[in-house]
Amino acid sequence: MKATRLKAAKELVVEDIPVPEIEDSEVLVEVKYCGICGTDIRGFAAPGLINVGAYVGHEFSGVITKVGKDVKGWKVGDRVVVNPNCFCGECYACKHGVPECCEHLIENSLGTLADKTRPGAFGEYVRVPFAEQRLYALPDELSFEEGALAEPLASSLHAVRISAFKTRDQVMVLGCGGIGLGAIAFLKDAGAGLIIATEVNEQRAELARKLGADYVFNPLTTKNLKEEVFQLTGGLGVNQVFDCSGAAQAFQSAVNFLRPKGQIILVGIIDKDVPVVPLNYQIGEFQLQASFCYSDEFPLVVNFLKNTKLPIKEMATSKIKLGDIQEGFNTLLTPGNSEIKILVSLEE
Repeated sequence: MKATRLKAAKELVVEDIPVPEIEDSEVLVEVKYCGICGTDIRGFAAPGLINVGAYVGHEFSGVITKVGKDVKGWKVGDRVVVNPNCFCGECYACKHGVPECCEHLIENSLGTLADKTRPGAFGEYVRVPFAEQRLYALPDELSFEEGALAEPLASSLHAVRISAFKTRDQVMVLGCGGIGLGAIAFLKDAGAGLIIATEVNEQRAELARKLGADYVFNPLTTKNLKEEVFQLTGGLGVNQVFDCSGAAQAFQSAVNFLRPKGQIILVGIIDKDVPVVPLNYQIGEFQLQASFCYSDEFPLVVNFLKNTKLPIKEMATSKIKLGDIQEGFNTLLTPGNSEIKILVSLEE
């Protein structure tokens, strides 16, 4: 089978490796589509969260081709989406009902392992341990392309669910990549009173409007963004700011848009030191809530995809073949590109 390995920083190689063997509690999934994630791009550009040698890819949909004898409720031919995270079950977080904070999450999860017996989903087949806890049925009404959007949307929904958001709250979303667009869609669906977004790319900004953003500002060209936000919120500021940008400057600015007792939800990954003035948080008694991935959001996302009238599938802006994966990653690293989500097709 074909599988993609991070050979070096900014270098991917598609290798021939054996189809993985499964154990009794596992299933084998034939991958149909896998999305290129912002985390993939970060690991590609500067290995860290994902290390050199890893077989990459984790946002995927597919079909079960083998079922271990101890797996209940699944059969060959079932269409599925998969939670790529592999929780240890033994650490404090896992034992206290917050497996998304598992201390072994990154080292054990799909798409981060330099182990050809557990390849990532930029490959033809994926071995799924603890299958009964990690598989979700993909309804016939949804395409495999839509199914590949479930994982990033689960991250968006998790951020909304762990926030203090309430119906009719006025909110702000910084950055309209895939995670930010998902947050906008879920906030709209949950009855946000006002959604203000920021985005420098017009194609992403246009989709943000379609998904429910009432106003989208380009932070590079807006003269006084704080003044715009306060004017739209009756001089108060927003209840919550969802920072999905992954940009240090955006995170630093988020505190400027809040009303008293407001909340920042940090969703985009920032892996470097960022100067923060604590007093700016104390004056308004603001809260900072971090959000990393997801827990039980997958079935909620699949149901949302099945029933929503919002044009979520427009997030998939390009489809490429596995042989073009290096080009796809290079495109997403190119400043000014208009892509939102590139899906890698493993269908014939």
